[in-house]
Amino acid sequence: MLSPNLVGQAAPYGDEISVSAGSVLLNDGDREAAFYIVLEGYLEVLEREANGAMHSLLLHRDGEFTGSLDLFTDRPNAVTLRADSASRLLRISRAALARLLLAEPPLAGIVLRAFMLRRIGYLRQRPYGGAILRSASSAGKRDPVLDLAVIGGGPAGLSAAAYAASEGLHTLLVGGSMRGAEAPGADALPGFPGTVTGLCDGRLLRRAEDQSQRFGSHVVPVRTACGFDSTCYPYRVWLDDGQVIETRSLIVATGTHDSAPGQTQAEANTEWLEGCLDTDEQGYIHTGRAAAGSMQARPYESSQPGVFAVGAVRAGSAKHVLASIAEGAAAVRVVHRFLDASAH
Repeated sequence: MLSPNLVGQAAPYGDEISVSAGSVLLNDGDREAAFYIVLEGYLEVLEREANGAMHSLLLHRDGEFTGSLDLFTDRPNAVTLRADSASRLLRISRAALARLLLAEPPLAGIVLRAFMLRRIGYLRQRPYGGAILRSASSAGKRDPVLDLAVIGGGPAGLSAAAYAASEGLHTLLVGGSMRGAEAPGADALPGFPGTVTGLCDGRLLRRAEDQSQRFGSHVVPVRTACGFDSTCYPYRVWLDDGQVIETRSLIVATGTHDSAPGQTQAEANTEWLEGCLDTDEQGYIHTGRAAAGSMQARPYESSQPGVFAVGAVRAGSAKHVLASIAEGAAAVRVVHRFLDASAH
């Protein structure tokens, strides 16, 4: 719930509207969407079941807000939004919401946390058919090999893990790979102008872990990746506590770290990859057609098939939080295509 002060900060970015009971503000499957703050009344979030029936997920009351990570991607709406009573609302467009979140860090922290947790927590639809829930295909036995490991607990990594988990991929998020993400007193995460303190804090990751368990996914919030073996498949990633994980695909979202004395540019946090991927001089990972040796040139895919880069660590990316969230979500669709192709 937003305080009156935070609602007041948001007001200049939107328009106050009144709607009657039963009005549908968003339809599932559509791409046109907006962000709503309830000033007075009730908004109901509905999900369509497999048989076409609508199921009520939650009810937003005064001071609460609607929306999910889909607002920052080109994906269709996952839910329907309907007024449960005559209501007074603050409507903010996608473009205005992006400006608001970059301009108002306290509000951004609340909204982005909620968006990421909602994606994990309430999405039940499975849009990828046979491409999902691979780990449950052998009579209920857990496949020790992951479908996807996401390395990096910043905006891009959290977004990728949230989408992968909600779409049924056996996913591990290693949340501690972005240096300084939980440093006391830090004002922003390296390489992400507009990111707010606490976006990737331990509380968020613990809540994400609790909710992602239902999808067969896991979060390791305080571990970091320290090594990668690209010579075998499934790939192997070493963590700083000695664990070794095996995964069919990998998303690198480890951001940047401070420059050495005398350097003017930040460097990508890719030392743990030990030169396995094609990068530029600062360690930023080349992807798609720019990646040396890339044959299929999938978006976000590095020079190593099945290894993807998103967010600030990717060469040529826009270095801000909303673009990173969109990249994390978009990369998961490419991961699905890679996993489908590699399974045949």
